[in-house]
Amino acid sequence: MPHKIESATTGRARCRGCKESIAKGELRFGEEFQNPYSEDGGTSFRYWHLACAAKGLANEVAAALSAYEGPIDEAARAEVDALVLANRRPEMPHVEVASSGRAHCRGCEVTIKKGEWRAAFERMFESPMGPQKGAAYVHPGCLGRYLERERERGREAMDREEAIRRILGNSQLTEADRERLERDMRA
Repeated sequence: MPHKIESATTGRARCRGCKESIAKGELRFGEEFQNPYSEDGGTSFRYWHLACAAKGLANEVAAALSAYEGPIDEAARAEVDALVLANRRPEMPHVEVASSGRAHCRGCEVTIKKGEWRAAFERMFESPMGPQKGAAYVHPGCLGRYLERERERGREAMDREEAIRRILGNSQLTEADRERLERDMRA
């Protein structure tokens, strides 16, 4: 069962974003997740107000909205669509400017400074709450080393040319930035 949009059946659920109650009958976003307490590996849902989910889970809300066939107020739909558009994440892998200086390059283990370009790859990692999706960041010049390390660790990794093609295709770049980053990723 994928993420869903539905009318709240009771007023007991609290939004995962703002922590306020979701009123009975109000449309809500149900985020499906692997239930770590299930003995058979079942799934469960975390509920969000549509507007709160559109800020934090824009890509998932967009997919659920396209599948939703029930009635929705036009003004509310316009607000949610605007929030989804403003908060949509690019597909992985892509390049972006580092928003902080906390991430470490998975190719060279050096900190990626705030304001520097970094390539983001989707990865799965184990957490106390079960498997989670996250991002692995690399300097553009460390792309080859990162892909080689992933293969050495027994993980699936695309070849460098495919990675460069997908990264550039998924990123919003000026022509000058595209040329510079492509040169760096081939180094």
